[in-house]
Amino acid sequence: MPLSPARSLRPLALVGLGLLTLAPPAARAQDDETQLRQRLVERQQEIAQRWRRFGDIEVDWEQWTLLKGHDDVWVAPWRRAITRPMSIGALSWPEAPPTKDKSNAIPERAVAVDCGTLTVNRKRAGGHWGEWRVPQADSPAETLLIEACTRI
Repeated sequence: MPLSPARSLRPLALVGLGLLTLAPPAARAQDDETQLRQRLVERQQEIAQRWRRFGDIEVDWEQWTLLKGHDDVWVAPWRRAITRPMSIGALSWPEAPPTKDKSNAIPERAVAVDCGTLTVNRKRAGGHWGEWRVPQADSPAETLLIEACTRI
């Protein structure tokens, strides 16, 4: 029995005794959008797990490395958590340091935790380290120190 033009499915080919059909364009577009949204959610979750926010900075949690010559000092890249919005509405583009550096050099912007002395430090643009400090109680730096020293 032939398909009438009013039907929403178009025949593609005969395979064995069955008939394969293509979904109508609107259904394909909806399926494509659903798949794209799912991929976007998965990607957003990956980024949220990788870049963890502590106060005004985000730390690249996948890039922690032990500082050469120190048993308790861990270093990871950081970026600003909040930047001025750029072109697309209020969408912001935080600066991200290069990742997966093969030279094992400390990134230009790095955060360091010393799990032995329970202190933190932050290297700013220009390559200058601040002072090693014991974090204040209930601060983002305290949370960073505790999470880093217990999970890396």
